[in-house]
Amino acid sequence: MKDREQTVRDLARQIFEMTVRTWLSSQREKLKGGYDLSESEFLALDALEDGEALTVGELRRRVGVLPAQMSRIIKALEQRYDEKLVVCSINPRDKRRIDVAITPRGRRAVEAFRRGKILATVEALRSLSDRDLTALLRVLNQVQDVLERGRHHVSPPCGDDQP
Repeated sequence: MKDREQTVRDLARQIFEMTVRTWLSSQREKLKGGYDLSESEFLALDALEDGEALTVGELRRRVGVLPAQMSRIIKALEQRYDEKLVVCSINPRDKRRIDVAITPRGRRAVEAFRRGKILATVEALRSLSDRDLTALLRVLNQVQDVLERGRHHVSPPCGDDQP
């Protein structure tokens, strides 16, 4: 195996490129559902999907955006479609805070977005053998475990030969 660090970087680039191709092919499916969500809008709706309202600050931290960006995301989810995808209300415990909750229409938008992404990936994975699918699943589960434990480290971009 060539230099381990270079192999890791090459794999990361390939995963990124695969994600881009999957995203492009999922656009058609996403628009069939009538929703043209950005990645940040999807992440906000996904964070709310379990049914629990979050304050704007909690939602912003989960999505990982700046306060001004969160305001634009919420505004878009409230106003872009004929029905609101989220609703905002004053937090009953702290009147200075605003709670954000997903609407039934917002749940449908999340599902349409997710379905489009998954269908594009399913098409790509169908060509793999059972053995390759099993191996890929094992490796992806290992990567997922590391990501969930928060032990991953992302190096900052440093030029063309860096991620």
